[in-house]
Amino acid sequence: MLMSGRALRVGWAVGGALVVLSGCSFGTHSHVTATAPPSVTSAPPPVGSIEHPRPVECSDGLVERDGSPPPPRRTTNPAGSPAATPTSHALAPTGPARTPTVRATPPATPTDPTTAPATPTPTTAPAHPTATGSASATSGGSDISVGPLTWQGLGSLAGGEQLDHGRQNSGGWNYRIDALVRPGSTVTVTVGAAQRARAGLEFGGAYGSAPAPAVIFHPCPGDPTSFRGSFFVAGDGRACVPLDVAVSDAPARHVVISFFSGRCPA
Repeated sequence: MLMSGRALRVGWAVGGALVVLSGCSFGTHSHVTATAPPSVTSAPPPVGSIEHPRPVECSDGLVERDGSPPPPRRTTNPAGSPAATPTSHALAPTGPARTPTVRATPPATPTDPTTAPATPTPTTAPAHPTATGSASATSGGSDISVGPLTWQGLGSLAGGEQLDHGRQNSGGWNYRIDALVRPGSTVTVTVGAAQRARAGLEFGGAYGSAPAPAVIFHPCPGDPTSFRGSFFVAGDGRACVPLDVAVSDAPARHVVISFFSGRCPA
């Protein structure tokens, strides 16, 4: 009986040790097989942001079928062209035709070449500035061109009356401008960081009319495409707005547009 009691005590001790070891082993495996945290997927950038410029598609524009851009809106004759001859709107006389009376005119008296007035030589001014590299958009003219992109009338917004070119609302001013893009390349326009909080581009109606910091023009194939849109400037509508213009994958060109702020630094 004594031997059997000792055997029982030894058996209980060995069994307890095995139970403790089993518990430690099971506990270790339970921590290792814990489920991993779910992966977090970041949302794509919104349309119209710097990372995802708002698309301005071919369907948003008007194709110039004759292959030539529409005439820019100018209040005066284009520079370099002859002055327009005034046209008389008087009605022609009626009745039988009269025989004109021919009067003899005396021969012209020769003039002294030293005293005769010199004939002025006509000068030709550039039709509009073309921005290349870093350039100011206030150097004269009414159109601003960067590569295949031409903003018609944008250069004339440096001065004058704002109401002649824009419309004021509660948040600022909208300036209606046509963008003409020749085929063959996309054109990305981005507002510079210095004025991004005040200025925006209102092109691409399929994605809303709110001002966007960046747009990308997709012209139609074959002919130039004219896109109607606006520039927005908050507050009093006066600012020097920097723009970066990239043609396809080429490096961006920098221009500065004056909105009723006079001459802006490049």
